[in-house]
Amino acid sequence: MAPENNAPDLQGEAPQVLDARILIVDDNHANLAVLAEFLDMEGFTQVTTESDSRHAVARWQEQPFDLLLLDIRMPHMNGHEVMAALKATLKADDYLPCIVLTAQTDRETRQAALAAGAIDFITKPFDFEETLKRINTALNTRLLHQQKRNQLSDFRQRLAEQASELQEKEHNLAFLATHDSVTGLLNRRALTERLRSQIMAQSEAFSCALVEVTDSDQLLLIEGVESVDFFLRTVSTRLKMIMDDHFGICGVWGGQTFLCALPFAGEAAGSVFDRLAKAVFAPVDDFDVVVTLHGRGGYSSVRPKEVETQQAIDATVRRAGFALASQHKRSNLVVEFNQIMEDTALRRNLLERELALAMAQEPTQFFLQFQPKVDLTHETIVGGEALLRWQHPELGFISPVDFIPIAEEKGQIEALGLIVIEHALQFVRQMQAELGRAVPIAVNVSGVQLELMQAKGQSFVAEIQRLLSQYAVAPSLLELEITESALMIGFDWVIDTLHQLRAMDVSVALDDFGTGYSSFAYIQNLPISTLKIDRAFVDNAANSPRQAALLGAIVRMALDLGLTTVAEGVETLEDIMLLRQFNCPIAQGYYYSRPLMPDDFIALLRQPSCAPAVS
Repeated sequence: MAPENNAPDLQGEAPQVLDARILIVDDNHANLAVLAEFLDMEGFTQVTTESDSRHAVARWQEQPFDLLLLDIRMPHMNGHEVMAALKATLKADDYLPCIVLTAQTDRETRQAALAAGAIDFITKPFDFEETLKRINTALNTRLLHQQKRNQLSDFRQRLAEQASELQEKEHNLAFLATHDSVTGLLNRRALTERLRSQIMAQSEAFSCALVEVTDSDQLLLIEGVESVDFFLRTVSTRLKMIMDDHFGICGVWGGQTFLCALPFAGEAAGSVFDRLAKAVFAPVDDFDVVVTLHGRGGYSSVRPKEVETQQAIDATVRRAGFALASQHKRSNLVVEFNQIMEDTALRRNLLERELALAMAQEPTQFFLQFQPKVDLTHETIVGGEALLRWQHPELGFISPVDFIPIAEEKGQIEALGLIVIEHALQFVRQMQAELGRAVPIAVNVSGVQLELMQAKGQSFVAEIQRLLSQYAVAPSLLELEITESALMIGFDWVIDTLHQLRAMDVSVALDDFGTGYSSFAYIQNLPISTLKIDRAFVDNAANSPRQAALLGAIVRMALDLGLTTVAEGVETLEDIMLLRQFNCPIAQGYYYSRPLMPDDFIALLRQPSCAPAVS
């Protein structure tokens, strides 16, 4: 009797599942007929039945099936013996896709079947809906397993082929002397010789591009050396295909940086290098997951006065390097050189050297200015923000925008940040000595500074405690400003650090609110005392109803959360009037005062009011 077809249809099943080879082994012919007819009705096209368990082993060995539906209690060979015989034929990376058919539901039977290699059970008499679901699950799992095995096999084959090719080349010392051992491309020495002998001899103009792959360090940690080599070979293959199409040459310039050269210049060269960028940084899908490559590049053409000179190649490659350095490491762009790039790179290099010298030998080049924070009701100074300045004896005033990123990148921000805090506390003592009182001073704390100290096992909180004790300053007179982006470097431990500072009675301000990861959901849980509204929300708000509405909403939210609100970048009377309308308590900006030297700040503090602007 045919089973009633009340199970869900399989129209949505993948064709691979319905084409799976299924072997049913049961000494009961009625069970075989029922299951075979049921699977045929559900669309399975390759179902084989076998009533003699001894023949089942031979059938499987001839051509393995995708799924085995196996009865346990049978004459000649029981289900356990069949599984044992089949498992002995499996490869190390394979398993037996067997579902046991049994009327026995006791624990001992199931444990014995699992121990023998079964992956699931179907209970007799058959519940056809459940049977179908279990078969589909087993087949989908088997299909996925086979796909992964095939991918791994293909990858191993490619690695083996590449390794074999490289081994052959490594026997040739001449090849190794002129080629990179990983990619097989020309090395730097051979590349330079080839440029001189071919392009310089055959063309009055040529272009060079430097292309850097910047993911290699991360890939090395995650995937290992072999995978990094595979990615570099992938990049080299892509580069060579494009260069060969345009009679160019390419090679390894150093590390993960490649040099490509074309025997022409101008827009034609730019078009080729644009195509090259798209090809090189295209995703690599040779693994279980698609890997996106990142990098950057720059190119330059030889100048007419450089043609036929020994310096032509070096000068052209140097300009390409400046263009590369001007781009973000994950930009995936290859851009043309311009003079601004060289000027920027040379100035940055100069600032790097001078910053290191100043910090080591002349720290007096650095000083602080202080910008007042003004109570909008009484127009009196209630605090100040310490702003780091650098006055170089030859270069003059150097903006923090220029040197702070360098200090962060070179790891100097840790010492520089603590110097700023120390000088700010010295200024608090100066106020107390000259006025008999002091207002709180806020200091910006770099997220990179916190990250560096955390990585070194140093305690930022302990350093603050030490400095407060050394200068005998009450913690309430120090405020530390941290940006939203700094919270993201390690949210949990940064928050823990802020909690410790607040427990000491040090104020904590969230700086530039609204420009980073602003979220009303997380801000209510931050251990902060002050919210500083970025100048982008204040500037022109008096003339923009939408911007004014946003500004008002931020102020109201801060008030509801019990936070002190400071509006930055206040420059006009209209700004002041609008902030008063929103009940914003404190403002900071050029309307009241530009950043001042310590003595000028104290002089302003002596005045009963700082209205209107003081400059």
